[in-house]
Amino acid sequence: MGKRERRRKRERAKKKHQPQQRPDAPKPIIREYPEGDPRIRIVIKHDAPEDVQRISALYWEIKDDGTWARTVSSIGVASNIGAVATAHSHAVLLRCPCANCSEPINVTNRSWANKVGGKYLDTASPSYLCWDCSAIQRREEAERKQRAAEQKWAEQEREKHKAEELKRLVAEAIEDEEAKNESVSSLPEENPHALALYVALVSYATRNPGKPLPSITAVGSMSWTGDTARDGELLLALYYSNLLAIARESPSQAFGISKDGDDITFVANEVVWRLIGDRSAAQERVKEITDSFKTQPGPQGAAAREAFTSLTDEMEVANVASYLNGLLTKKYDYPEVPEARREELTDVIRKGFGHGYTPGQMICFAWRAADSAAAWKERNQRMGPPEAASASVTALNGKIDKAVELHHAIPEYDVPRWHEAPVALSSFRRLAADIRWVYNREVIDACPNCDQHGLKETVHPETEAITMWRCTHPIETPDQFQEEEPNWWDDAPDPADV
Repeated sequence: MGKRERRRKRERAKKKHQPQQRPDAPKPIIREYPEGDPRIRIVIKHDAPEDVQRISALYWEIKDDGTWARTVSSIGVASNIGAVATAHSHAVLLRCPCANCSEPINVTNRSWANKVGGKYLDTASPSYLCWDCSAIQRREEAERKQRAAEQKWAEQEREKHKAEELKRLVAEAIEDEEAKNESVSSLPEENPHALALYVALVSYATRNPGKPLPSITAVGSMSWTGDTARDGELLLALYYSNLLAIARESPSQAFGISKDGDDITFVANEVVWRLIGDRSAAQERVKEITDSFKTQPGPQGAAAREAFTSLTDEMEVANVASYLNGLLTKKYDYPEVPEARREELTDVIRKGFGHGYTPGQMICFAWRAADSAAAWKERNQRMGPPEAASASVTALNGKIDKAVELHHAIPEYDVPRWHEAPVALSSFRRLAADIRWVYNREVIDACPNCDQHGLKETVHPETEAITMWRCTHPIETPDQFQEEEPNWWDDAPDPADV
């Protein structure tokens, strides 16, 4: 290889390792206004024609005070000038820093420039950002929305999985409930209220064959015994005694997943129930419960009868009070009895029952009291509906006292269809009448099967020894003990309509 060739080779290698020189990028055309103390910098594209550069400069030029040097129409055809200028240029507001990074804000047209910088292009607004910060904000907002969408999707998937799991657990639980039978059922003898409610449930099921027992929510505001919380406890007591089971007709919202996630819970007020066992078995239990209430000796039997009688009396009082409030609100468009007088109302109703008046007669008293209160209001124009509602308590008390004093004959009224009574009340009335029949002195004296204490000799079912047991008097029943209490579902007219 000769010297010349070696030199050429060295020159090629030197050129190969030398950095490539790139041509300078074209620079935009810059203008600033006003010239002495600029408030705006105009950036015109480098490749803009000369006439476009002139139009852009005229479009963005401002006076010394920051207002525009000329109107758009004075530059040329208004429909073209703005489009031409904004297509080839933009402005930087030197006195309007970005609220985030403090860099001057770029604007694309004059109207936006005034919105950001005000009339004189010198206002620092905390709500406007530069292009870079706006892009970052838009990107962050998009990322936030994407994360929110992903979280929402994940939550929907969890809810979907939870719903599917709940549906599966409910189906399994219902299958278990359907498989329950009376083989392990036991009467909650320590809970006389639950026993009495079971009698009412069997009576309801007998009157509505083929239908489940409704939930507490479905039977109305007065529920089974007038207290929804108490009814929930009593139904649970029967459920855990294997006398009731949850029916397949129960709504899905009555169930939920337990905290550990492997079982379900249910709301006692929402589920629908069914009796465990066939009708004959249920009626046999009712007979056993009824006989226990009527004949069980000793303190335990007396306490059970007292508890049941007290509950029935409470339901009767609540029923009359509810009817009176219903008359005031539905018939006369008054408010209910004021809260301050409700305890007094309860005492007045108890007094009426204590004097021996029947539920139908107490309904009559309540109707007359509401009517008298309404008439009193009409005679006294200064009195309003609240005063009339309060006066109904006074009127009820006065009418009971007057009837007792003068021995007035009070008719019995049936409640109208709109009145909601405790669903178990009619069954409780029959059971209470059966109990009173056994302990009635006149019935005991007329019974040829028992002694003066209402006891008779019988064979003990376990020891087969002769013992004394309470007689139930299987004799011809007088009419006064045979009359059935009125049913609140009867199509009875409202006494106020008579």
